[in-house]
Amino acid sequence: MFQRFVVPAARLLMAAGLVMWPAAASAWEMLSYQDDPVDLAVDESLDITAASVEQQGGRLLFTIALRGDVPASLPGADDSQTYLWYVDADEDPSTGQNHGAVGSEFNVRVVVGETYGGGWVDITGGMPGGGVGTVTVEGSVVFISVWMDQIGNAASFNWRCATFKVIDGNYTFGNSDTQVSNAVTLPYTPPATVTVTTPILQLCPSGPATGQLELEIRDANGALLPPEEHFVAYHSTNPDVATVDADGLVTAIVPPSEHWQTPYVDVTVDGVMAGNSAVIRVNAFDPGVMHRQTAASNVTFVMPDVIEGVDLAALTAHYEVVHATDAAFLAQAIGVGPDRTDWTTQYLVLDVATDPVTSVCGASGNPVRLGWLWGQPEHNSCYIINDPANRRPQWFVMWHELGHNFTCSCNAFNMFLWTPSPQHNTTYGEGLASLGALWSWRMAMDYPSDLGAMARADIDGHFCDYWGTFSDALAEYKANGRDYATIDADVLDGILMEMWGTYGVKCWFDLFSTFLPSQEAIPVAMDSVEKQATWFVAAMSASAGEDLRELFVDEYGFPIDEDAWPEIMSVVQERVDARDFYSVGVGETPAVVVAGARLLPNVPNPFNPRTAVGFVLKRAAWVTLGVYDVRGRLVRRLLDVEIGAGEHRDACIWDGQDDQGRAATSGTYFLRMATDNGVRCTRKMTMLR
Repeated sequence: MFQRFVVPAARLLMAAGLVMWPAAASAWEMLSYQDDPVDLAVDESLDITAASVEQQGGRLLFTIALRGDVPASLPGADDSQTYLWYVDADEDPSTGQNHGAVGSEFNVRVVVGETYGGGWVDITGGMPGGGVGTVTVEGSVVFISVWMDQIGNAASFNWRCATFKVIDGNYTFGNSDTQVSNAVTLPYTPPATVTVTTPILQLCPSGPATGQLELEIRDANGALLPPEEHFVAYHSTNPDVATVDADGLVTAIVPPSEHWQTPYVDVTVDGVMAGNSAVIRVNAFDPGVMHRQTAASNVTFVMPDVIEGVDLAALTAHYEVVHATDAAFLAQAIGVGPDRTDWTTQYLVLDVATDPVTSVCGASGNPVRLGWLWGQPEHNSCYIINDPANRRPQWFVMWHELGHNFTCSCNAFNMFLWTPSPQHNTTYGEGLASLGALWSWRMAMDYPSDLGAMARADIDGHFCDYWGTFSDALAEYKANGRDYATIDADVLDGILMEMWGTYGVKCWFDLFSTFLPSQEAIPVAMDSVEKQATWFVAAMSASAGEDLRELFVDEYGFPIDEDAWPEIMSVVQERVDARDFYSVGVGETPAVVVAGARLLPNVPNPFNPRTAVGFVLKRAAWVTLGVYDVRGRLVRRLLDVEIGAGEHRDACIWDGQDDQGRAATSGTYFLRMATDNGVRCTRKMTMLR
């Protein structure tokens, strides 16, 4: 019986929850083989008797067979035995590392040892490649598998082997260089994208206990590739709850006891990670739901047509949920984070749980999980507001989770959340995900689209409710002393709503710009709460074109790191300037604040009950000006007329009455100005009776 032990490496062939085809699988095809004569003067665990190179899809398997077993342990922790394949990827012995008739561009290397064990491809020439490999030792045979691009995607290469050991610091030659062999690689089309087309499985240990995952693999031209020609790996994040085998068959073991224990299955094909995972919902009993997919260009919803008597299919169609969310996704791709439209389909799945402990509301990622708690007849879902009298989509939850996906795709944003305060990191993480949802809302309202009136009205009303929630949270924060230690995501979004009211939606766009390009690091260490706050204030200042430090200190209680301000402001200004808001559009006519056109502050503010309203126009335009309440409802139309270019102070007076001549109540109101040439401006005002 041979002994098997696996050397630690970045990619392990067999590990808990990770399933890959084993080294001896028949799918490997032999490219090159050589025998080597026995040398009794060499330690048997270093004496090579045979070696080979095999290929499976985009993966190569290098093998050395020895006269004796590789030892399970060595005398000292730092002792090691090394097995080498010298790879001449350009078949030119004069280039790379000199090994006689082989000039190696790469050395494929396995090290057996307690301290230094592992597997690598070392770059020894001028070709790109290198990295770690997957190592397996079975008795007297050593395997290492690597990707073809780790040896420069060579169409053919020469190779030879050698071994040595280091014991107690003393180097000892093992097998001298073997003969030179040539390997010609097989035709291979690498995958460009991988999609798990079964993004959710609803299972139960008592049945249905198993479910089959399906994949869609495409090359760089979009052509489908057969999975059987590629090296596929499945990984369950929690095999105690659900396992997955080498063929993608998932088996339910036991329901999770906590919501975070719900497993996902991740998939790689020839080292290419799938753009989405599959969530595995394991329930104590089978609710009997059947999911169906409804797709748009960028998003696909996966949910039952009917569940517990609720016709989700009809509601989804009535409110154009898929089409509207596709537009929200595109809006965030343009305004919030990196363009994810060519990554893979964004799935949103209804995750049906039979117990309240493991049920989720919304969870970001791909798929986005939208919870449904089985057996609770009302208010049990984050896909819809499940009120039998008025069922409506949960727009904010869905688009908030998309906001997480876009913001967290930015390296700088993730580093922005590295302060020592988890509370403040959560505030900004959740607050800016919500801002992504708010951005989608404003794009849906302010840009031309083919959304129907019902969908647009419901979206607007839904977000106006959240607008009121954020405004109330900010008012309470101010009333309690503006203590920045207590700021939360709702308060932050209340501040961002006020910024929008004063400076327009451009300030949101510019804030997101400070975390782009997505792969760039944040150049300022976020090692304090003050620096995080200062970055935010600098972003608002750069967008507004004025120093807002005093405003944020006095009005919102923000702590400013004055020493770091010059550096942060410089970096932020550069990033804001690098992304042109005025060139960005979702529809044909961008709803932006045109340079030189603005809504002036109303005077006085607060007021009782009259206030004067003015504005500046860069050019003549048809102007509509209205007063709206915090729920977005029109209170009073002040202007609807063509007006010439220039500054128009005191253009009109609001006397505190609505369109029916009734006195409006005390509270917060918003002035909204729009013109026929694309201007959109909003300002907040307060009436005190």
